Amino acid sequence: MANLIPRSALAPFLHAGHHGAVNKSGVILREVSNCALAEVTAFKGQKNALAAAIVTSFGITLPEANKIASKDGVTFVSVGPGKWLVTGEGEAERDLVARLEKAAGTLAAVVDQSDARAVVEISGEKARLALAKGVMVDLDPVVFQTGDAAVSFAVQFWITLWQTSDAPTFRIAVFRSMGRDLLHWLENSAAEFGYEI
Repeated sequence: MANLIPRSALAPFLHAGHHGAVNKSGVILREVSNCALAEVTAFKGQKNALAAAIVTSFGITLPEANKIASKDGVTFVSVGPGKWLVTGEGEAERDLVARLEKAAGTLAAVVDQSDARAVVEISGEKARLALAKGVMVDLDPVVFQTGDAAVSFAVQFWITLWQTSDAPTFRIAVFRSMGRDLLHWLENSAAEFGYEI
């Protein structure tokens, strides 16, 4: 069972309020701390059987490469062949890993990542421009849209990036040890547009 105390990786580095360009807030940054995470990797030859089990247990069709699929607070993010990063929020946070382990059975490995990763949400009219300064992915809205995902090198570390709404709103997952560096990069990228934390 996930610990329901917020697991903030960035609290010491988050300074609420307006920063950067005066009288403008083109970007909003928020840590997603009440969130369970797990990595699911299908065993060889078991991807189709796993997909059927996930549909039965979660009502979600496993997303193909570079896509996400969500329902009832659970999101599957494709991060590689036969591999997904799974997030659970709200009621889904409480028992995400146990539900995944039950569904996967002998079809896949499930690894709890709740205390291993930090997740940041970035939104606002200038969010795409701020991200484009360091992400090695074409973020043009014609190419990267709601429901799209990518594992990318950003500045000096690897991130998992996915778009959750047309606002636009993005989520970035990174290993917790890199959380401070991720926030520092985002703040620098967003400063010219003005940003809120």
